[in-house]
Amino acid sequence: MAAFHDPDDPLVAPSEREYPDSLEGYVLISETDLIDPNFYRTVVIIIQHNSDGAFGLVVNRQSETSLGEAIDDLHGSIIGDASVFVGGPVQQEYLFILHGGIPGAPENEHALRPAPGVVFEPASPELLSWLAESWDVSAPADHPAIHFYAGYCGWGPGQLEYELREGSWLLQQIRTDIVFHPDPETAWKHALGQKGGFYQIVAETGFKPSMN
Repeated sequence: MAAFHDPDDPLVAPSEREYPDSLEGYVLISETDLIDPNFYRTVVIIIQHNSDGAFGLVVNRQSETSLGEAIDDLHGSIIGDASVFVGGPVQQEYLFILHGGIPGAPENEHALRPAPGVVFEPASPELLSWLAESWDVSAPADHPAIHFYAGYCGWGPGQLEYELREGSWLLQQIRTDIVFHPDPETAWKHALGQKGGFYQIVAETGFKPSMN
């Protein structure tokens, strides 16, 4: 049996690294040679991961569509100008929300908390209506962050594990400054740089130096 090693060690082949049994609490950072247009230079938060597969959202792919353009009832509301992010290639007709906690908002029994300071929930009509009347997405930084996502990323049983061992992704524990990064264009670089060392070089150059 092969010996497994630290998943952050660039000197160890991805197929020989040791990974957590569940990736809940982590983000995936696409490797430089992952050229799939759905995931090129992306950061993906893993919301759920178990024996049935995995579910997550791309957090740094901002679309040109506003929330008011996507949902007619929100056009002209105080959240109508909020950007919609492309959460992934699956079922983009569904809308989801990541936020840092919304005081006073209606509770959702389907809300999940993949990490401290990060709440995931479907964008229910009740929550959207409350936000449209009570929330200002351009408010000062002391307001909790809130982002809207169309679609999601999904993996079947064992599929994400396979992609990790193929070297498609790097792991980083969830941090709010990564998930709610203010600039989608530089979020991948920021997340990769947070890993330090060798990965800071990769983040700055955009390619992986030879380790031979």
